[in-house]
Amino acid sequence: MRTDYLDLIQREAQRIVDAYVENPDGQVPWSDRWRVGTVARHVAGTHHVVAQIIAGRPDADFGLFASLAAPEKNDPSFPAWFALGTAELLEQLRTVDPSLSCWNWYQGRDGKVGFWGRRMAHECVVHRWDAQMGSRGSADPIEPDVSADGIDEFLDVFVDVGRAQANVPAGPTVSVDALDTGDCWTVALPPGGRNLTRRALDADVQIRGRASDLLLLLWGRLSAIPDSVEIVGPVRDQSALAALLPSL
Repeated sequence: MRTDYLDLIQREAQRIVDAYVENPDGQVPWSDRWRVGTVARHVAGTHHVVAQIIAGRPDADFGLFASLAAPEKNDPSFPAWFALGTAELLEQLRTVDPSLSCWNWYQGRDGKVGFWGRRMAHECVVHRWDAQMGSRGSADPIEPDVSADGIDEFLDVFVDVGRAQANVPAGPTVSVDALDTGDCWTVALPPGGRNLTRRALDADVQIRGRASDLLLLLWGRLSAIPDSVEIVGPVRDQSALAALLPSL
């Protein structure tokens, strides 16, 4: 099943707005600093800026954040401003050829417009979970296929970026198996990088569970490994994930 990134952005952004309206000061459980309002402002600002990056391709980049005119904290116009940014982002993604050159923080000037559809969709998904948890103490489930696509992006993009930036040494080979979707990834970890294979291979550590639990675990949203996730290898706690997580 192919993920509809534009539909996901629209739906999950609205859920973040709803959580903000309900309880903007709610504490996001994984962070001492972030509130629901922090999450909402982060996502809204990113939508505005990425819409401008696509419109200003190929030269526009995150320098646009310096000129972003966001409403003040607790301004009642904020939900409408958030919705406007999402609408502008979706308009760009609907009307611009995804194969056209466009800067992004991963590929630089070699990037394409299509990178942003997937990235903004999963940005919304994980931050929607944050916002709902902070607002009401529970969150709507993340669909298995969406979660699996998010795991794929994390292992492909964020592990690569994080390990390169941190210049970390070689790590174990890790397999990640989403039992409810049948997706499996094997990640070899040479010094400062990663080699990703989208199938099961022999690995030093195996991590298995529901796709949504794996996604939240990889993104550091869970304080403990849930019973539904099994780790097989010489280390069976969260330190087994440490080689993957310099990206966070």
